Amino acid sequence: MTMIESFVKERNEALFSLDRRKIEAYLVKYGEGETAKAPDMLFWASVYKAICGIKGAPRDVLEKAHTWLSRNGFSIPS
Repeated sequence: MTMIESFVKERNEALFSLDRRKIEAYLVKYGEGETAKAPDMLFWASVYKAICGIKGAPRDVLEKAHTWLSRNGFSIPS
Protein backbone atom coordinates (compact mmCIF):
# COMPACT_ATOMS: atom_id res chain seq x y z
CA MET A 1 0.00 0.00 0.00
CA THR A 2 1.38 3.38 -0.98
CA MET A 3 1.61 6.30 1.44
CA ILE A 4 -1.33 8.03 -0.25
CA GLU A 5 -3.47 4.89 -0.14
CA SER A 6 -2.68 4.52 3.55
CA PHE A 7 -3.57 8.17 4.22
CA VAL A 8 -6.89 7.85 2.34
CA LYS A 9 -7.76 4.63 4.16
CA GLU A 10 -7.05 6.22 7.55
CA ARG A 11 -9.01 9.37 6.62
CA ASN A 12 -12.00 7.41 5.41
CA GLU A 13 -12.05 5.15 8.46
CA ALA A 14 -12.03 8.19 10.75
CA LEU A 15 -14.67 10.17 8.85
CA PHE A 16 -16.99 7.26 8.07
CA SER A 17 -16.97 6.17 11.72
CA LEU A 18 -18.82 9.39 12.62
CA ASP A 19 -17.08 9.06 15.99
CA ARG A 20 -15.93 12.51 17.07
CA ARG A 21 -13.04 11.16 19.16
CA LYS A 22 -11.66 9.14 16.25
CA ILE A 23 -12.04 12.07 13.88
CA GLU A 24 -10.40 14.46 16.34
CA ALA A 25 -7.45 12.09 16.83
CA TYR A 26 -7.01 11.89 13.06
CA LEU A 27 -7.17 15.68 12.71
CA VAL A 28 -4.64 16.25 15.48
CA LYS A 29 -2.30 13.66 13.94
CA TYR A 30 -2.27 15.58 10.66
CA GLY A 31 -1.91 19.06 12.16
CA GLU A 32 -5.54 20.10 12.16
CA GLY A 33 -5.85 20.43 15.94
CA GLU A 34 -7.80 23.69 15.73
CA THR A 35 -10.49 22.05 13.62
CA ALA A 36 -10.71 19.25 16.17
CA LYS A 37 -11.51 21.84 18.86
CA ALA A 38 -14.22 23.57 16.81
CA PRO A 39 -17.74 24.04 18.21
CA ASP A 40 -20.10 21.16 17.41
CA MET A 41 -21.93 22.88 14.54
CA LEU A 42 -18.75 23.86 12.73
CA PHE A 43 -17.05 20.53 13.44
CA TRP A 44 -19.91 18.42 12.05
CA ALA A 45 -20.49 20.73 9.09
CA SER A 46 -16.81 20.27 8.17
CA VAL A 47 -16.99 16.50 8.63
CA TYR A 48 -20.17 16.10 6.60
CA LYS A 49 -18.95 18.41 3.83
CA ALA A 50 -15.72 16.39 3.67
CA ILE A 51 -17.69 13.14 3.46
CA CYS A 52 -19.73 14.55 0.55
CA GLY A 53 -16.48 15.12 -1.33
CA ILE A 54 -15.22 11.55 -0.99
CA LYS A 55 -15.80 9.45 -4.08
CA GLY A 56 -17.19 6.08 -3.05
CA ALA A 57 -18.42 7.16 0.39
CA PRO A 58 -20.87 4.61 1.81
CA ARG A 59 -24.42 5.44 0.78
CA ASP A 60 -25.76 5.43 4.36
CA VAL A 61 -23.03 7.80 5.57
CA LEU A 62 -23.56 10.06 2.57
CA GLU A 63 -27.32 10.16 3.18
CA LYS A 64 -26.72 11.03 6.84
CA ALA A 65 -24.37 13.82 5.73
CA HIS A 66 -26.92 15.24 3.29
CA THR A 67 -29.69 15.09 5.89
CA TRP A 68 -27.60 16.77 8.59
CA LEU A 69 -26.37 19.51 6.27
CA SER A 70 -29.87 20.22 4.97
CA ARG A 71 -31.47 20.27 8.44
CA ASN A 72 -28.83 22.63 9.73
CA GLY A 73 -29.03 25.14 6.89
CA PHE A 74 -25.90 24.17 4.97
CA SER A 75 -25.70 23.60 1.24
CA ILE A 76 -25.10 20.10 -0.02
CA PRO A 77 -22.07 19.88 -2.31
CA SER A 78 -22.85 18.48 -5.73
